[in-house]
This record gives sequence, C-alpha cells and structure tokens, in this order.
Amino acid sequence: MTQANIDPKFALAILNATKKGIDAKTAREETEPGVYQGIVLDLHVEVDEMRVAPDTDKSPTASIPLLTTCALMLQRFQPNDRDKALDVFRQVMTQAMDMGKDQQKKLLADSGVSELEKLLKEEVISKLPRVPVKGAVTVKPDEVRVTVTGMSIKKN
Repeated sequence: MTQANIDPKFALAILNATKKGIDAKTAREETEPGVYQGIVLDLHVEVDEMRVAPDTDKSPTASIPLLTTCALMLQRFQPNDRDKALDVFRQVMTQAMDMGKDQQKKLLADSGVSELEKLLKEEVISKLPRVPVKGAVTVKPDEVRVTVTGMSIKKN
C-alpha cells in the first residue's frame, strides 16, 4: 500500500470522518461476497472539530490463558479424579456464563477473588513496566460530512 503524501492531521480526519460518516454495517450487509478491484472514490470530507488526546501510559494487562490454567489444575488431580474435575469445570463454566454482572461481582467479592485480584495488581502488575498508549482521536458524528462526488471501478 502506498502512503498518501498528506499531513497526518488530515489523514486522521479522513479516517475518523469515514468511520463516523458512513454506515459500514449496512454497507456490508448490502454488498455481495466477492473480490472488488480498482475501486476509485472521489470524496469531499468535512470535519468541524477533531480532538486528539495526549498520549498516556497504563499498567500492562495480561490475558489469563484459560485452557492452560485448566490443564495445570487438572494435573493436580489424581488420574481417577480427572473426569469428576472436568464435569465440575463444565458445570461452573455454564453457571458463570448464566450469571448477571451483579451476581458475578458479589461472587467475586464473597469468594475473595476480588481481593486476590487487588493483591496481584499491587504486588505483580504494578512492578511491570508501564505500556504507552496513544491518545484517542474523536470526532462527533454530527460534526462530520462525507460526500461521495464520484465512484468508479477501473477496468483491467
């Protein structure tokens, strides 16, 4: 892909304006599967105001590998207890998926898992290097106008 010779502010404006000014979900629903080549669009884009927040940093987050955690737990059971452990896993996973947010919060608090999470954040995650985060770019949908002035598909 070639880079447009464009000021980065204008590139951000185009990207965010087209995200806000065009209904991508409807467009996808109305487009047949296939390969479309040589699409050429002439656009007129207006953005009344675009805000670019300052860069920040945050504590790193790590996804807990659920299946690896399950495997490690199963290793701690005797071979003849594994089927029972798997059955309990299935039951509690189903139960957890059926719980509402308030029930989940209460369970985590009552079981001590919320306190464990707090301790892990304080004792482990807080000691990891912070991760840089680019500031958000925002435009309000009512402050954006995208007008297509020409559409064509090049013939090969």
